Amino acid sequence: MKVASVLMLLGSLASMVNAHTYLSHVTLDGTKYAEGQCIRPYPANRNFPVKDPSSTDLTCGVGGLASTATKTCPVAAGSTITVEWHHDNDSPSDDVIAESHYGPCLVYMAPLSSNGKGDVWFKVFEDGYDAGSKKWCVDKIRANGGKLNVKLPADIKAGNYLLRTEIIALHESDTDYAVNPARGSQYYPNCVQVSVTGGGGAVPKGYAIPGIYKTNSPGILFNLYSSYSSYPIPGPPLYTGGAGSSPPSTPSVAAPTASAVQTSGRPKPTVTSSAPSVPKPTQLSSDRHITITKTKTKTKTKTKTNTKTIYATKTVHDCNA
Repeated sequence: MKVASVLMLLGSLASMVNAHTYLSHVTLDGTKYAEGQCIRPYPANRNFPVKDPSSTDLTCGVGGLASTATKTCPVAAGSTITVEWHHDNDSPSDDVIAESHYGPCLVYMAPLSSNGKGDVWFKVFEDGYDAGSKKWCVDKIRANGGKLNVKLPADIKAGNYLLRTEIIALHESDTDYAVNPARGSQYYPNCVQVSVTGGGGAVPKGYAIPGIYKTNSPGILFNLYSSYSSYPIPGPPLYTGGAGSSPPSTPSVAAPTASAVQTSGRPKPTVTSSAPSVPKPTQLSSDRHITITKTKTKTKTKTKTNTKTIYATKTVHDCNA
């Protein structure tokens, strides 16, 4: 218990002096862009976290919905992009984010025309905790100078999108933010404007941000200071291609059964659930087998109205086929 208390205290102190991070660059199809070009510009405190998961600041960061980038930068569907976070700047000595701020990295996309509002966001990347190496995504980006490679879906529709990057720092997530707003998970979201080229026709199922996280959701309320061997990544399911919704297609038609084979040029008989069963074909002297079945059903109702139903099925079997 004393060790856990000391670790919690150290984590809190670190969060006050060296806690924050922001998306400084993004590399798309080999071209590196900075804040303001494709990345929506930040307010003065660009590396401050969002604490309340119900706040509209969760969408694109503080002020992210009110700002716009000067460019919407091109990127090919299915390509691998590089996102790059930093604490203060992109100098070699920058520490990216505090070492104590373990947590996952996530990337979402939404149509740019929505400006991130409504059920429009789908998750295209997630990386949490690796039990084998005992490393978090934050460990990986710190070791790689803030850089993380993300592969975009190859089948999404071409067009303009918001690409939302996010780090969730869990050093204070052992406490529910709704219970104690001084603690709780810290969110570092930023948005990039991209124009996807190529691709297919997939329109993945969308979710609302804010709305994907609750203060007590698994992975949002999480105790780093207890024993753990896995981590439940929060938010909607990862879109992996082909798993989302897509434009309507022509309904498939079931193949005909042996009792409904048709001759060339003749229409296929309509089969209803109330149609009688078709008897086996009777062999004729010729090389072709033809069975014609006629069924008459007469039903008298109390109003003396006769209803006559005739089912006719013609089955042809070509013995020479």
